[in-house]
Amino acid sequence: MFVARKHDRHLRSAFTLIELLVVIAIIAILIALLLPAVQQAREAARRSTCKNNMKQLGLALHNYHDTHRLFPPGMIYRVVTSSTPSGKRTPFCVHLLPFIDKANVYNLYDHNRNWHDTVHDSIPTGNGVRLVPLPVWQCPTDRDAIWSANPDGSIRGNYGVNWGQGTFGTQIKPAPFNNAFGARFRDITDGSSNTLAMMEMLKPETSANDYRAWIWNDEPETVVMTRVGPNSSAPDLVVNCVSEGDRLPCTGSITGSGRSNASRSLHVGGVHVLMCDGAVRFVSENIDLTTWQALSSMSGGEVIGDF
Repeated sequence: MFVARKHDRHLRSAFTLIELLVVIAIIAILIALLLPAVQQAREAARRSTCKNNMKQLGLALHNYHDTHRLFPPGMIYRVVTSSTPSGKRTPFCVHLLPFIDKANVYNLYDHNRNWHDTVHDSIPTGNGVRLVPLPVWQCPTDRDAIWSANPDGSIRGNYGVNWGQGTFGTQIKPAPFNNAFGARFRDITDGSSNTLAMMEMLKPETSANDYRAWIWNDEPETVVMTRVGPNSSAPDLVVNCVSEGDRLPCTGSITGSGRSNASRSLHVGGVHVLMCDGAVRFVSENIDLTTWQALSSMSGGEVIGDF
């Protein structure tokens, strides 16, 4: 009798199939409950990094202003000079390189040539410096930064300068940046805390022949307008449209001065913006359009409340 009871206890010490399935089900439920929290924590970290990147660009803008007594030009778009009679072409990002710890890259850039004049070799030289990563221009919530459609590869980025309320050729009211123009603080009569300097933008597919967010370029798709609100479902007006539905809607074959791009991000509820005073704010995608547009003018005289 004693031996039989000992044997029974030995048999009952193992899990039954039903018990094992119950344990697996409990673990699966716990994972399902924890996964959204983990994802939210990761996005919070990415969002914090994105905000910090814009803060660093704000410091760079202010250091540039301290050095040159004005902001850098929004771009140099086909401006005729003695050395470039066909029109000088320089992207905005070049001017900030010395102020984001990329002075070595700035010194490699050939300022007498256009950005697209590239030396083809394995080491970035001449204007091939556009291959050098610029982490401060990358929001980790968005996708890869390299545009593989360009034969040499080219950096895309998530932050563009404020180009005003309308289109590339019609700002409607003066904005802090324009072609071959960067404002002085004294020009910003609406107040630097009430005027946008930079806004978030999203990158198209890495292989897409779409100029948006291509920061090593002087095309209108590299800057941001407030023609429509943040994360708007209204299409961007671009020359080469590779639409991605609600993420990056667009209307193509828009040329020259008629092009316009909205501020967009993958953050839930809105976009990060950099103000001219260096502050970074998160603006709701439900902001009143009139207020949003008023923030993009530097001397419009608008009265701006909370946003």
